[in-house]
Amino acid sequence: MGKLKFATGMSGPALLIWGAAMSLTVWAGDAVSADLAVATSDYYRGGVCYNFNLRHPEELHSEISVRVRDYFEEANTVVVSAQQSSIVQLRFDWALETRDWCGVAIGYMKDAVWDDEAVNRCLCFREYMREY
Repeated sequence: MGKLKFATGMSGPALLIWGAAMSLTVWAGDAVSADLAVATSDYYRGGVCYNFNLRHPEELHSEISVRVRDYFEEANTVVVSAQQSSIVQLRFDWALETRDWCGVAIGYMKDAVWDDEAVNRCLCFREYMREY
């Protein structure tokens, strides 16, 4: 009852912001991480990515490299198909981010450099892309 009383005392932008915050809280609480073997609870939980500097064990680098290349292709397909048909704008936006960051990670990998931030952003943004 206290929350209802609090909400009824608000109006305009404050009510809109409060409603959005409550909606996001409920949405994030129900979200479930995809079956990404390399993602841990410290990385992706509740529909939000954390810690872009998370270090991946070297023995997982080859598996993650394959995923990064696959995610690049998947995101590129979404971006290209969006030019020919209409898709949800947020899916397109996250597909662009996924493609860009996976591309950055692939570029580093070609030079035998492992960039945790680029890899983590690629993995994260792909999860966001899949949400839409």
